[in-house]
Amino acid sequence: MFKKNLMLISVILFSTATSGSIATANPLFQSDEPLALVLEFPLRDLLRQKKEKATVAGVLRYTDIDGSNVALDVGVSTRGNSRLELCRYPPLRINLKKKQVTSTLFAGQDELKLVTLCRDSTNYRRYLSQEYAIYRIYSLLSEYSFRARMLDVTYREPSGRQPKEALPAFFIESDKEVAKRLKMTRVKSDVVEISQLDVGQLSILTLFQFMVGNTDWSVRKGPGAERCCHNGKVVGLPDSRNDWVVLPYDFDQSGIINTSYAMPSERLPIRSVRQRLYRGFCSGNAQLEWTIALFNDKRSAIEDLISSVPYGSSKNKAALKYLRSFYEIVNDPKEKQKQLIDRCRGTRN
Repeated sequence: MFKKNLMLISVILFSTATSGSIATANPLFQSDEPLALVLEFPLRDLLRQKKEKATVAGVLRYTDIDGSNVALDVGVSTRGNSRLELCRYPPLRINLKKKQVTSTLFAGQDELKLVTLCRDSTNYRRYLSQEYAIYRIYSLLSEYSFRARMLDVTYREPSGRQPKEALPAFFIESDKEVAKRLKMTRVKSDVVEISQLDVGQLSILTLFQFMVGNTDWSVRKGPGAERCCHNGKVVGLPDSRNDWVVLPYDFDQSGIINTSYAMPSERLPIRSVRQRLYRGFCSGNAQLEWTIALFNDKRSAIEDLISSVPYGSSKNKAALKYLRSFYEIVNDPKEKQKQLIDRCRGTRN
């Protein structure tokens, strides 16, 4: 991992450079073009036992770049917590057979999270597209991120019943594949101390969550008896106990999206997800100016990603206005002091 004084230079290089040989090992995420595929599995059976998160056998089909039809055997299971309860179409986990995917678009993949269209309405289509944009924004800021690929998915029962129209969804890399891509390993720990985390990457993560208005995360521990972390996975160099990095995911509770079901925790001093609350750590205050400079450098590209979201220009304007308010805060010395520096958390909060 980086030494602290080299971190400031290195992350900018990582965030602006292409992945080269890293990307070639994961062809699925080399393109930003939506991928059309058919996912055939007993959907009704799965939905009847969605809370048990049982795995059912299925087939994933798509047309390769050369026009050939590809069929891959997969295991399909439900996943998630709040969206598992809320959604008509719950989020899914797709397990692939590594030997079978060799020399296909899915080469290098073992397990993928599928973020589904929760409910088929214009609002929920916007929620999905904006969350996908948030994943891409974080990838602009840090290589230590989950990559995502937009999809048009046709869900089909094995009985061959006439499928409905294709629905939008997106794949997210597994933490196993991210760790492999970064030449790191996954870290399993009940609790993570802030001193064990890479200060530069932690600074990016916490300012990013403030930017999108998300408080539904933790880099120290999971909820209740769950292991660390909440809506984050930890990676680090092999046998290292320091300079770990948290990979954030699940952004549907963000104020910039403002879903109809989003609400902050009752333990927090805010009553709406549209209210920003900085949850960064005081130990990273020395990195803050550098992190703000990185966000300023990426501002145009971030705005372009927000502007490109379909399903309602007025909602995009609202998201852009919300984004502008972030930049007004971080670039105003008084507001930065008031909303960031004065509200930072001690290392054990």
